[in-house]
Amino acid sequence: MPLATFARQMRWLATHYDVVSLDDFVDRVTTARSRRGTAVITFDDAYAGVFEHAWPLLQELNLPATVFVVANAPDMDADFWWDHPAVLRSYSRAAEQHWISALRGDRAAILTDVGDANAPRPPSACRPASWPTIKAAAASGIRLGAHSATHRSLPDLDALDLHRELRLCREEIAHRTGVAPDFFAYPYGRWNDAVREAVRAAGYRAAVSLDATRPADPWTLPRLNVPAGIGDAAFQAWAAGLRP
Repeated sequence: MPLATFARQMRWLATHYDVVSLDDFVDRVTTARSRRGTAVITFDDAYAGVFEHAWPLLQELNLPATVFVVANAPDMDADFWWDHPAVLRSYSRAAEQHWISALRGDRAAILTDVGDANAPRPPSACRPASWPTIKAAAASGIRLGAHSATHRSLPDLDALDLHRELRLCREEIAHRTGVAPDFFAYPYGRWNDAVREAVRAAGYRAAVSLDATRPADPWTLPRLNVPAGIGDAAFQAWAAGLRP
């Protein structure tokens, strides 16, 4: 998303909504307090651009935000599979379903499936941020959440792998940044009752999904995914709940 577009969205949001932290919002959910007129800003995957461009703007506007970190991404020196040129060339909704379900969202398996050839890397802002960058941002006030260890599809994992994705992610983030995440984001927004219960049992206070139609259960909080190319009028309508 162009920074100018994001800036217009955030300035509009700050003018028309009470933008609160995820901590505050979860407190409102669990105590049955009104959430009318409130908004929460979250980012998945911890791209470098969030810390280099989005977070300074949010600080300027005094808006809180949470970034959900994929724990193994900063050390891999590899891009997320969905940004790989071979994946983008092969993309279709059916292919995406195959990659996420049958291949469990596993990066190595997906790149093998599409034919992993050498290709130019995306711009630095579109790569995973480094641990020093994430740690510095956390010290300056951005909240950190957990987004699993490897960003695989959790409903398709066995109990041991699921346990590792939830526990190792929190431990690694805490080790690298000094912050133990209280909140979890389901990779690809995918969860089922077993995954929800595992997240709750792992000690997370709440978890966020990508299903904007669900009631506000603390471990499947609905979110709206904002497309990169959305226009200002559509963004404002979506924020108000008017979605296709």
